[in-house]
Amino acid sequence: MIKNHLKTAWRTLTHNRIYSLSNLVGLTIALFVFMLISSLVVDELSYDRQWSRSNELYRMRIVPKETKEGITNNISGAPEGISATLKANFPEVLGYTSINSFSPKLTINKRSKQLAEINTLEIDSGFFNLFDAKIIAGNPKQVIAGAKNITLTASAVQKHFGGKDVLGSTFYNKPQEGEPEAYYVNAIIEDMPYNSSFQTEALVLMPKVNEFNPAETGSLQTQLLLLKSTTDINSFSTKINKWYNAQKLNDWAKGHNLIIEPIKDIHLQSITGWENPMQDIYLLAGIALLILVLVSINYINLSFAHALKRAQQIGIRKVLGASRKNLIMQMGLESTILFAGSFLVAFFGYVLISPAFEHYLEHPLTMSYQHSLLMFVGLLSIWILLGWLCSLPTALSLSKTQPSLELRRQLSFFRLPLNMAFTKVLVVIQFAIAIVVAICMMSMRAQLNYLYSKDLGYEPKNLLAINYTSWEGKDQAFKQELLKNSYISSVSLTGWTPFSGSVDFKTVKDPDNPNEDLAVVFVYADYDYIKTMGIKLLDGRPLSADYAMDRPFTDSVHNGQPVFTNMLISEGTAQRLSLKLNRSNEPLKNTPVGVFKEFNGASLKFPIGPFAIKAQKEWEGGCMLIRVEEGKKKEALALVNSTWNKFFPNRIAQINWQEDQVQHQYNKERKQYQQLALFTGSSMLIAILGIVAIAIYTLERRVKEIGIRKVLGASVNTITYMISRSFIILLLIAILISFPIAWWFTHKWLENFYYHIDVPIALFVFTGMFIGLITLAIIAVRIFQTARINPVNSLRDE
Repeated sequence: MIKNHLKTAWRTLTHNRIYSLSNLVGLTIALFVFMLISSLVVDELSYDRQWSRSNELYRMRIVPKETKEGITNNISGAPEGISATLKANFPEVLGYTSINSFSPKLTINKRSKQLAEINTLEIDSGFFNLFDAKIIAGNPKQVIAGAKNITLTASAVQKHFGGKDVLGSTFYNKPQEGEPEAYYVNAIIEDMPYNSSFQTEALVLMPKVNEFNPAETGSLQTQLLLLKSTTDINSFSTKINKWYNAQKLNDWAKGHNLIIEPIKDIHLQSITGWENPMQDIYLLAGIALLILVLVSINYINLSFAHALKRAQQIGIRKVLGASRKNLIMQMGLESTILFAGSFLVAFFGYVLISPAFEHYLEHPLTMSYQHSLLMFVGLLSIWILLGWLCSLPTALSLSKTQPSLELRRQLSFFRLPLNMAFTKVLVVIQFAIAIVVAICMMSMRAQLNYLYSKDLGYEPKNLLAINYTSWEGKDQAFKQELLKNSYISSVSLTGWTPFSGSVDFKTVKDPDNPNEDLAVVFVYADYDYIKTMGIKLLDGRPLSADYAMDRPFTDSVHNGQPVFTNMLISEGTAQRLSLKLNRSNEPLKNTPVGVFKEFNGASLKFPIGPFAIKAQKEWEGGCMLIRVEEGKKKEALALVNSTWNKFFPNRIAQINWQEDQVQHQYNKERKQYQQLALFTGSSMLIAILGIVAIAIYTLERRVKEIGIRKVLGASVNTITYMISRSFIILLLIAILISFPIAWWFTHKWLENFYYHIDVPIALFVFTGMFIGLITLAIIAVRIFQTARINPVNSLRDE
């Protein structure tokens, strides 16, 4: 019986090629996109679940007791040595480790002085008791005196050392500060999993872990605890905070508490910065589900349209004794063939595109459909089940409709008469979703263009920065050496650049809210800072060595009176604090002599705060900004590197183009746009396939009507307009539904940016019109072709 059903299903599909091909293309595209998105989601959700003790591993960090609205905690560490102290005081703690991350540059070839920058974690010996590190050679716990002991992964050996046997070898680093250190290779281990928050190329044993000192803040380190499986986390957290607050803490530590969080939450659910990665997962999961909704609607639409064509055939089969069960089985098998065929094509495409997709993600997928049998079988099962569910509405309609209605090409659904009304409703839903996604994508593109083109108030183009470093008293000589070259127009030493260094804060009362404090940011730089940054001076004068009070003072009190040195302030600071030029300000202990244009020193997601610039001449440590002439970037970079090697031959410098760093701030948003663009293209193609197929079946049902109208004198244009009108109404309804929804989503997304475009209403109209015109043009071409058929052929009996 099943064999006969399969034969019938196959013949039905092969005899209706347009229906089969439309469904196969739509299903394949949808499944292909779904596989890409879902494999990324599954991979992201798999982080830190592969460890044998992942359920008992927790990260400990310190957080403020009180947080202000809109300020996110970005502390991811805890006081050094505290994990060892907790182990000694609480029986729930079975083990611990401390972790620091850094990237030493090792000289791997003494003759060529070739360097290898290796992504490294600095750990204590407890790391190997908590994580499953598989040893290939050597002993990672071995400690050789007189050198740092480094354990390399297999891929690091292959990548940096060409696969040579380096066990027992010693290499020397080229540090940013201080003298070179020896690194002794004590072991080789298998690669750490990519879906780990502690993915690394090498492990370096800490020579010593400092003890916890509550009276001093000390450095903050990543601290991991291994707890008993029976530990109640909430009560344990309360217990350790009671103990922590009973210590003799310094003022800063008194304002903080300890929290512990599962290691499995670190990657996505631990908010330790300005971003919440879980929101990205929700977005991707939502896109994947919408893909399934769209393709399901498309399949049901095509099935109902096809059912109207085969209604007479089904009616005859019922008269001849076909049972309801047989009809449902046949429709289900037709669905199975289509869904199974689309699965094979989509899976083949997924395997081919996976390397390029991993390159786009910048990391391999440890969880993917070609590597996981569970994922493969699970998706195949869900996909076939979805096919059966999508076939049920049509199958139930065909099996329940009376043969007398079917012989007249009429169907019923839930005992209600049904021609094309049901499919038209689904078409409206389908196009509404597609239009919403398209508008959101175009709005995101408009915001990204705004972010990349907005005047930041300074000029990042052709601006080179050396990140914060120790100058060893050579700062002025280094600066003058660079200025000897004609393509270096300006150089400035500073304590802060938009992506490196540090600033000072002075707190004053907020004039707009006297009960709140306002933090004014003070940047310390030399006299060339304004010129080098490309900041526009609006009023007053720049700081200069020609003015005594512009110079920095080590003693702020003279003859019992405070010394108010000069400063530059931003335009917004002058307005908000009502500051006047050349009038001393008591709260700030400085006198403004110049007003500069506001500039964005951070991402456009955040507002510009009160800002001031003060002079500093001598630098133990700081950053350097270098303004380069147009078209001389390559020569300038080579000059800076050669000058650095001349002054600091045993050290390295972190050198970056500010323009590149500005662009990199919005990598996340750019990838969101790219993902949405892929989804938009797929959803639009699926929607157009569905509506075009329905148009084709509509024309097939009305081909004789068109012939009669032509005989009675109707023109081709009149017939084209008459049939297109129903589709125009459907598109207008979809647009009216989609615009409010798209406005809400766009408005919520733009709220993530302090500086953003207005909700682009004109873009809404343009997108809706563009989608509508493209769709109607495709439909009109098909209608026009049908309307030109000779009435003699169209009125011929079947």
